[in-house]
Amino acid sequence: MASGGGDLAKFLEDVDEKVLECQICFNRLTEPRTLTCLHSFCLSCLDNWLKKTNKVSCPTCSKSYQIPEGGLKKLPPNTFLNNLLETIEQFSNTDQINCICGKEGQVKTYCQDCRQYLCIECSDHHKNIRACKNHKLHSVEDVRSMSVNEINAMHPPLCSVHNEPLTVFCKICKLAICIHCSIMDHKEWEGKDKHVTISIKDAFITFKQTSTGLEREAKRCTTKLNDDLKVMTDCVKKLDENRENSLRGIENHGKELVTRIKESEDKLKSEVEAMYKINRKATDPEIEDVTTTISYINTNISLLHHLGKGNEATAMLSGNDVITALDDRIKAVPKTKPDVNAEIKFEKNNQQIASLQKDIGMVIQSRADYLELRGAESMTLPTIDVKIKKKDECEIHANNINATLTQPTGETIITEVKEDDNGDYTLIGRCTSAGICKVDVRVDGEHIKKSPMTINVKKEGLLDTMKIDQHVYDVVKYGDDCLLVSCLDNAIHKYQQSGKYIGQVTLSEGVCVYSMFLMNNCNIAFSDRGNKYITLCTMNGEVVKSFGKGEMSDPYGIHVDEASRVMYVADDKNVAMFNIESGKLIKKIAQCNRPPKFSIGIISDVTLTRQGNICVLYFYQSFLKLFDNEGTFIKVLVDEGDEDGKVKYPEGVVVDDNDNIIISSRHKLQLFSNSGKFIKRIDKADDGINYPQGLCIISHNPRRVAVANNGETVKIFNY
Repeated sequence: MASGGGDLAKFLEDVDEKVLECQICFNRLTEPRTLTCLHSFCLSCLDNWLKKTNKVSCPTCSKSYQIPEGGLKKLPPNTFLNNLLETIEQFSNTDQINCICGKEGQVKTYCQDCRQYLCIECSDHHKNIRACKNHKLHSVEDVRSMSVNEINAMHPPLCSVHNEPLTVFCKICKLAICIHCSIMDHKEWEGKDKHVTISIKDAFITFKQTSTGLEREAKRCTTKLNDDLKVMTDCVKKLDENRENSLRGIENHGKELVTRIKESEDKLKSEVEAMYKINRKATDPEIEDVTTTISYINTNISLLHHLGKGNEATAMLSGNDVITALDDRIKAVPKTKPDVNAEIKFEKNNQQIASLQKDIGMVIQSRADYLELRGAESMTLPTIDVKIKKKDECEIHANNINATLTQPTGETIITEVKEDDNGDYTLIGRCTSAGICKVDVRVDGEHIKKSPMTINVKKEGLLDTMKIDQHVYDVVKYGDDCLLVSCLDNAIHKYQQSGKYIGQVTLSEGVCVYSMFLMNNCNIAFSDRGNKYITLCTMNGEVVKSFGKGEMSDPYGIHVDEASRVMYVADDKNVAMFNIESGKLIKKIAQCNRPPKFSIGIISDVTLTRQGNICVLYFYQSFLKLFDNEGTFIKVLVDEGDEDGKVKYPEGVVVDDNDNIIISSRHKLQLFSNSGKFIKRIDKADDGINYPQGLCIISHNPRRVAVANNGETVKIFNY
């Protein structure tokens, strides 16, 4: 055979060396052990690290961990890394490979079942042995040309107990196991939630879906962190420039006043240095933290990438831990831009120069640094509403803040700034047309932070109509650009907001999905009109739990308050309150009798205000009532009627971030304040709204709502 050096180089082209590198010795891993934070190190390096530092913490991220009984050797091995290292070892010694019979340099085939190289004679005997009849043989040339993933696929890990292929995944234990383990140690019939097993292929499909979504989110997170890092590095650069400019100005000015004012000059220099050190001291650790986080995410993205391309069992042994750790780290990333300060300036005291007084000036930070413009990237016509936040030590009157609004037409108008109840400031302007609007806020002639700000102003009204090809009853936002649609069948249908059908969550026969609620953990709660109870399921269609059977007559709209763990169900003649954890009925409120011979449910939907009060929508009586969180009636918010400001046969209600209420009723969609005051009609008469039902908020900036239009469409409106 040819020298193994070329084979090894080819193999390593497919491998990220960082994955195989110990972050203590910076050499290739030997006997790798993985900590709970998923960082892997050489066993000997970990042992030396523990002796040296006397700390039980990760050398990379400083996260604490427990040493298992039996010492560091009992830490879990990383199957993925071990497979890679084993394969590298094989490639490194390809020039020394002999047949199992001992003949040198005559190997022709490789048996992936026996994991042995064979010469021509042994290969022929191998084929004639009954036990080896179905073994898979490869030519040596084929093996040498295989990629790292193909090599790993030939050598899937085996069960450490039974030495059998790993074909089953236990969802409770998070382990890939063999068929014997599933029968002996992971029995599903031992009790509810004791063990739940599925085929490893199905588990791998779920892993790939989760991994793809998490990888996409991780890339977004990395982009955000890189932006934050740029802000902070720009801040340090500006601090350096400000420091140099200020020191230069102080020195030049000091020379004008010669020796008598040298003490004042030195004092001012010290003030600049002190301000610089304070700002730099606050910024440097943040830069280090963000850099470390980016490195951590990129390393785990690479690990996920290799897992996704590799063997299914290997992926399932390590993948869930990687996903959990990466998801936790992404959630821990701040959602806001870093609050950094980069302004240090020197101002000469010209009056003091004239009188030759002792003090020669002041070192200050601009008042503009204490203010920050906050708003959305996109809003709906006509009102532009942005906030100006200030630091506590800032003392600026609203009259000292100058604000201008540049219209999409190019016209610039002066905008009034008012102080709000929180001590911050509100800037409210009116945009005359759709397009890019610019808000410019200054103090003492200087821009405050994040000013000028550009806002994309959208038109109000009907934005899009999605054709569904089935009767639509409810719609829920899922992810950035996806909607879940119910059609009173045994599936939850997935559509992009463009109208493209992208799949479905299939449920068991007899299920009739009506109203839906997407929870924070991405489980879906829905009212099952077929079985007359409520079901919680995953995005893969697995039923988590069902409750309310025999306690409800006909469930319609639902709302989940995840803070209090209470679910509210509009159950025909009342609102039923359930505990999400136990599934037990807490109580029934808002009870109302059904009129004789009227088959349609009286209470059609329920939701909560931002204050935690309960809004109950009555279909037949046609009004919206408000109850407190104990179920005590407060008042009627919206009355019955066909005219605008009233409702007739309403079926859907939601509350937006501004605590405004949107109601879908016969032939229209209306917006009300939280006190029930009519604000406006969202749709127009020719928009084709016809007995709309479920609706959901899909964007807050711009304000956007989607409504199931009781037919075969979902309509999307800016409002």
